[in-house]
Amino acid sequence: REHRDRQLLISTQGAVVGQINGLSVIETLGTSYEYGEPVRITATLRAGGEGDVIDIERKAELAGQIHAKAMMIINGFLTKEFGSEQPLPVSASLVFEQSYSEVDGDSASLTGLCAVISVLAGLPIRQGLAVTGAVDQFGDVQAVGGVNEKIEGFYRVCRLHGLTGEQGVIIPSSCVNQLVLRPAVVKAVAEGKFHIFTVSHVTEAVKMLTTVDWGDAETENTVCYRISERLNNVIAGAQEQTWYEELTEKVKEAFAKLTGKSESKDDKDDKAAK
Repeated sequence: REHRDRQLLISTQGAVVGQINGLSVIETLGTSYEYGEPVRITATLRAGGEGDVIDIERKAELAGQIHAKAMMIINGFLTKEFGSEQPLPVSASLVFEQSYSEVDGDSASLTGLCAVISVLAGLPIRQGLAVTGAVDQFGDVQAVGGVNEKIEGFYRVCRLHGLTGEQGVIIPSSCVNQLVLRPAVVKAVAEGKFHIFTVSHVTEAVKMLTTVDWGDAETENTVCYRISERLNNVIAGAQEQTWYEELTEKVKEAFAKLTGKSESKDDKDDKAAK
């Protein structure tokens, strides 16, 4: 009912930068019944900071220890890929939207990492896909639990909003043996109305979500190239003289000329060296 009335905002079509559909499992209190609950995860970027991913769930004390560990692993992967030679000049914020209870587990680490990569590269993510999976610091995708409930939960939301034939889920390759899906989902997959993709590395998931190759920092029109270019631009902008510093310098020069105390080139060079 909440999805039908658009009280829970989940996009199943289009593409958005820094927004991705995650898959979670809800267990009802007092019973062993579990069901899949899609969740919208968003990431934003800002220059400066400590070059890490700020986990808003943890800041708000709505995250368990395993979830906190997963967010640190995301930091580890990004540092390995883009901050091994110098500190990252940007920081990201990651949040589970419309989530008001404690989040735990590491099954959203692949989802969160893809959202941060999307905002770093400025590449939109396909909203018709939902993601689950854990990652390590090398980007390898690891198995998670509850894949059947997660897949069925997102399928129901897509069916409610209208199946387009481009919707589906991305799960770890190691979870294929866990699949025991309801006949309706199996039929939709067989007819090409819904899809189940498997990945073993984060680069494969990024390619599916953005339709852009991972590549490297030297190859144009790839994810790595776009991220490297953006980070270099941020670093270059931080090194440029700000308008305030430039204005202050001009005022000092004008004052020195008026008082007859203009500095020689050698004096300026000495000060710059100091």
